[in-house]
Amino acid sequence: MTEYTEKKCPECGQRLRIPKHIGGMLMSCPSCGKKFHSDFKLGGARQSAAPPGLFTTIFELPYKIMSRIAHFFLPK
Repeated sequence: MTEYTEKKCPECGQRLRIPKHIGGMLMSCPSCGKKFHSDFKLGGARQSAAPPGLFTTIFELPYKIMSRIAHFFLPK
């Protein structure tokens, strides 16, 4: 089992390895310097009858929506 997840830089496409225990942190790509947030992680959340990942999906939804529409409002 790996101790990291892989994510691509939104700017240059560089593949980055992010430790699994890190979530919601502002990071920068070592290649191009683009700043972005790592995916937020809910650590130690109690499992219930809900499908796995449902709580994480609901919690991350506002960030995902804002990151998709941000390019309409930010200067280029």
